[in-house]
Amino acid sequence: MSDKIDLKRMEQKANRLLSQDGLMEMLLGAIFFASSASFSGSGSFVPFLPLYIIFMRKIVEAFRTRYTYPRIGYVKVPDEESSDVGKGILVFVGAVMLVFVLGIYFGPGGITFERMIKWLPVGIGLFLTGAFKYNIEKTGDRLNLLYIVVTVLGGVGFALMEFNPVKEGLQMYLLFISIFFILAGVTRFISFTRKHPALEVPSNE
Repeated sequence: MSDKIDLKRMEQKANRLLSQDGLMEMLLGAIFFASSASFSGSGSFVPFLPLYIIFMRKIVEAFRTRYTYPRIGYVKVPDEESSDVGKGILVFVGAVMLVFVLGIYFGPGGITFERMIKWLPVGIGLFLTGAFKYNIEKTGDRLNLLYIVVTVLGGVGFALMEFNPVKEGLQMYLLFISIFFILAGVTRFISFTRKHPALEVPSNE
């Protein structure tokens, strides 16, 4: 039993070290910036969203091969059961959507398209809560608690503000969290590179 606990802690420690390079935050910031810009009316950033999904794995590996692995090495940790993770994500997304729709439906004014757009920042914040909670379990990195507070309270704050047109509230919220995550990612990356200098490869001379 103790061996399993130690193995879990070792895996969590390795994942926590890997998460400190700031890549997750920078990718989130880029995604939310493109999402916010897509509401500007030009739609020029919309094609970038599916491209992120298609090339996400290659972007992550290229970044970490260039900046992360030369500093901390590369450790292969056991993958979790993808089916269990997938089921958990589907259940959580379904629960968030149900709470979101019911909250608007029973709220003053009933359910309308404009009210759904107005309160969508709260829905996004709740959805991100699940992702950050999962990341806490996987890495033990308590900084994710700050991300939960910022995204949820930011969502509530922007939803309570009055915007005309109403979609500007959602756009400003996405821009707000994009800037927040980009700054957080860059800060973590700088701290990571200073704390873990690149390992020098011995020459053959």
